[in-house]
Amino acid sequence: MDLPAGGAVHHTHIRTPDQRLRVFVSSTLRELAAERRAVERAITAMRLTPVMFELGARPHPPRDLYRAYLAQSDVFIGLYWQEYGWVGPDMAVSGLQDELELSRDLPRLLYVKTPADDRDRRLADMLAGVEQEAATSYRLFTTATELGRLVRDDLATLLSERFAAGASAAAPPAAARARSAAAETQPIAPTRGPRLLPMGATSLVGREAAIEEVVALLDRPEVRLVTLTGPGGIGKSRLALAVADRIGERFTEGTVFVSLAEFTRPDSALAAIGRAVGASIGTGPSPLDAIGEHLGDGRWLIVLDNVEQVDLAHSIDELLTRCPGTVVVATSRRVLRLRAEWEYEVQPLSVPDDPDTMTLPELAAAPAVALFAERARAVRRGFALTEANVGAVVRICRLLDGIPLAIELASARIRLKDPEILLEKLTDSLGVLGAGPVDLPERQRTLRATVEWSVGILPDAERRLLQTMAVFVDGWTVDAAAHVAGLPEHETLELIDTLHQHSLVHVDITEAGPRSRLLVSVRDFAAEQLSTRDDGPEVHRRHAEYFRQLAGRADHPLRGAGQHEWGERLEIEAGNLSAAVRWHLAHDSGLLPHLFRQLWPFWSLWEHLAEIRPWVRRLSDDLDAFDLESRVELLWTAAVLGDNTGDDAGALWAYERLGPLLERIGDPFLRAMAHLAMAWTAPLADDLDRALREALASLELFRGLDEPFWTALVLTATGTMQCNLGRHDDAAVHLAEADELARRIDNAWLCAWIRSQRGIMAVEIGHPQQARELLDQGLTLGLHARNVRSLTLCLAGYAQLAAGDGDFARATLLGCAADALRRRTGIHLWPMLRRHREQRHAQMRAALGDERYEQICAAGSRLGHREAIAAVNGELDLDAAVASS
Repeated sequence: MDLPAGGAVHHTHIRTPDQRLRVFVSSTLRELAAERRAVERAITAMRLTPVMFELGARPHPPRDLYRAYLAQSDVFIGLYWQEYGWVGPDMAVSGLQDELELSRDLPRLLYVKTPADDRDRRLADMLAGVEQEAATSYRLFTTATELGRLVRDDLATLLSERFAAGASAAAPPAAARARSAAAETQPIAPTRGPRLLPMGATSLVGREAAIEEVVALLDRPEVRLVTLTGPGGIGKSRLALAVADRIGERFTEGTVFVSLAEFTRPDSALAAIGRAVGASIGTGPSPLDAIGEHLGDGRWLIVLDNVEQVDLAHSIDELLTRCPGTVVVATSRRVLRLRAEWEYEVQPLSVPDDPDTMTLPELAAAPAVALFAERARAVRRGFALTEANVGAVVRICRLLDGIPLAIELASARIRLKDPEILLEKLTDSLGVLGAGPVDLPERQRTLRATVEWSVGILPDAERRLLQTMAVFVDGWTVDAAAHVAGLPEHETLELIDTLHQHSLVHVDITEAGPRSRLLVSVRDFAAEQLSTRDDGPEVHRRHAEYFRQLAGRADHPLRGAGQHEWGERLEIEAGNLSAAVRWHLAHDSGLLPHLFRQLWPFWSLWEHLAEIRPWVRRLSDDLDAFDLESRVELLWTAAVLGDNTGDDAGALWAYERLGPLLERIGDPFLRAMAHLAMAWTAPLADDLDRALREALASLELFRGLDEPFWTALVLTATGTMQCNLGRHDDAAVHLAEADELARRIDNAWLCAWIRSQRGIMAVEIGHPQQARELLDQGLTLGLHARNVRSLTLCLAGYAQLAAGDGDFARATLLGCAADALRRRTGIHLWPMLRRHREQRHAQMRAALGDERYEQICAAGSRLGHREAIAAVNGELDLDAAVASS
């Protein structure tokens, strides 16, 4: 078929199913199938209609089909890689090139896949011609995912530039021709009502699961009102739009979106809803009556945004009663309290919990990190996540609680600051982020404005409790909140529930029961207000008092079978405990030595030692100001802290002062603890004989007390010292007794440590098979306990086992991996184990030579938890690890 002058095609139109803007996708099928699916998803996500050859009417000849669809389209997308495409009878060029030439009157977005080592010369010539055109260029891509992102971004930009003027702007020529010929044929899908949904200028990241959950909720016939709740900036509106777009085709009468952000009076808000659905709002019936009459029994989906702005609950309830085919999706910072309502709480985007154990691709796929990276690329095209910056990005996202608005504001700063610098500056999460995009509502231009507006609409009692709750770090229980607020528990619970309905308090359901918390942005703002209250100091005092008492309740369980349960509970409260310590340092330090001793098992086993070092040093400067018992407890803490963190000078300082006090200690438990501290520290004074004597003295005292944890620990210390002194028979007895006691109280950490130590002793006495079994058990238990110290001891044992087999390279890799893991965690080998480590490393260096030893040690130092375990299991290529270092 010949083309008339100007390239226009005149024939019977083959219509696409709906009347939305149409995006034609070039007819490359065989080689770009995955990419075409990605483009189709991107077009659909923008609420446009994809026009694709494979979706067309098969009875029509191929050339007629693509020319007809092209004539009806508004935008042209060209996809090219290596093939030039099909050349039909009587055609001088391929259909692919024919489409490109016919699309000259349309806005064009062209994409070329690389690499393309086997590109057809004719396609290369065609692309070269495109490059020579002043008005057209193309973008390169490598993967379908990257292509989908490019198409979404480019379509958003194109639509904002070319179609923003709406009906007043001139339509593109091809679209105008299609609409002028609309009367020639009937559409192949029934006509539907309006789909008045605003178009998002940016893609929705990390919400696919939420979309599916809300859609599944709306699939249930009894669900006709779903309220998406959450704080400002959490992404309620975008989620509602995505859900409406996903299911909008089900509603034959129409799908509409109504923003209520600027309304405070119900009548005005109802009038806006009426206009959106096309109801006649005039001087006759009330707006509610007019809407009800217009909707009738038809299938309508109505999205109401910012419902908390205006009291519409009664009107929504009445509409749902009158109009059985109508479904409402509302967004609100608080629930509507209707019987028909189903609440869906929109969660923050997830942030990786333990980035050190995850690969770069895994971190990049985390929703919060992916959003940060996508928005950062929008302001700095060359931005990319790397091994060097991804840790800072993860910490930024965690600081911002995974709130999309906060992440978007932060990522905009990447234009001027790298992630590491931004992280340093992000000490004030409400101020440093600055203003957001101008198309956001005024109250959401900055995170502070969003929070200030939300808090400003609270009643006085709720606002006051919110300010009080700012004293908590990482959340609270109702019991803690009531104590700190000075209110009855039932009243506190009711006020917290109201704050939750306003989306200012987030409630987590944990194994220990419900736990509330403030988002960082809300807490910072509330803390400012608390600081101006006359009773602010009293609130902080009650907070410190509550958590000091909590540590007292935990003291005995931490020393027995309740250690894991109470340790996990204290881990949840770690931020609050630290805040309590800081308050006591400033106001009442006399109670801290006892608190330090009580919390030591938790701080040590849950790896918080780095945080407490400055507190202990500060108290140590005032040692003589304390009574005898407090001095002993403080010196005990200082000694064992130095042993564990490599502060040899601090440990010896405490050791020298604790020794003369031993005979003056009246409490048997405290005396046993003091002897144990002396035993652990004596090797630093090069006195191994005294170390063993002190350990045995401690053991004798503990045997007369009901202290299973400390008894097992001193048995382990005694056996380890005897093993290092070559007294293997005595060591075996003590370690076996310790193992039995640790099993009896079901202490995974102790069991892991003891099995590993027994495994090391089995290596030394020449029982490699028994050593392997014990070390395997220790590794399994250590991983279960999630304790780095246990893992590193196991690695050291495996290193000795490898050295015994003559595999000095693997022994060096594992030994250096253990050292590096300890350094990164801030822990050190106990003094009694250090000499043997130095001897082993000297042995490895002599066996391998200096250069080879240094290479392998560098590789081992780079291993994380997973890689180290893979090395233990023989699943890590040593040469590859060395090469990559």
